Amino acid sequence: MKALFYLISIPSSSAIRGLVKFYCLFGLYKRTPMFKVTLINIKIAYPLLDNNDQKDLAKLSFIESLVSGFETLTSWSRKTHYAHENIFKITDQFLLTQNIANKNGLIIAAIHSRSVDMLLKWINTKANTTTLYKKVKNQKLDSFVRGQREENNNKVFEASISGVRQLYKALISNKVICLAPDQVPQDGMGEYVELFNRNSYTTTLVPSLALKTKKPVVFISLNLNINKKLEVNIINSNENIYNDSKHQLSMNKDIEKLININTSDYSWEYKRFKKPPIGVSNPYLNI
Repeated sequence: MKALFYLISIPSSSAIRGLVKFYCLFGLYKRTPMFKVTLINIKIAYPLLDNNDQKDLAKLSFIESLVSGFETLTSWSRKTHYAHENIFKITDQFLLTQNIANKNGLIIAAIHSRSVDMLLKWINTKANTTTLYKKVKNQKLDSFVRGQREENNNKVFEASISGVRQLYKALISNKVICLAPDQVPQDGMGEYVELFNRNSYTTTLVPSLALKTKKPVVFISLNLNINKKLEVNIINSNENIYNDSKHQLSMNKDIEKLININTSDYSWEYKRFKKPPIGVSNPYLNI
């Protein structure tokens, strides 16, 4: 499987981007559920943009999401150091390296911006991590992806109560944990918190672990810069993440801050607002 992904990912990212842009010339992308969800999310997040700007941003995000999928295949089929060698710039890297060097535990909250797997491989050039993992339906692919994420003594646990216990155990043992703060949790496992001025069902895991352990938290994303080169952006969490009454909103504000670095990099095709509060309609019902 690794050899297959290697062959598929031989073309450059720019070549794949050009191919996707050519496909978009025919307008067929507008009929895809991926684009429709992207456009809905952008309309929710950026209501002040005019209709044409929203559509242009959705199209750009559609293109970059497909290119990001190609980046994931590339990361799966290359050695860990490949990710490190292809990152052009790291903003505020000291926030990561200093906390790792302190050996006092660290929570890395990585948002879904471009290839999560490439970002995780880059993080793992700095430290071994313990992460949660959402099982892939295809058993063969699931085994392959999990193996990729466990390379070089990294630990992966299925996203469950048992997996959360393993994260907590690693954290209090002063290890580095990495998890996504922007996925919609299972029923009963989250809270409604504002994200882009709309109540969104939000995971409590990152702020709860921070509040309980008082370990440092950094938020991180993979982005494309103006020259179409990859860069990593790292920001320190707001101190309100350790405040019992403000920690949830604090996390979502930090997520917004990272998304706004380069809006088209974010995975807007994900149905982030699919569990609205009672009395609010699901924005994706007609897709």
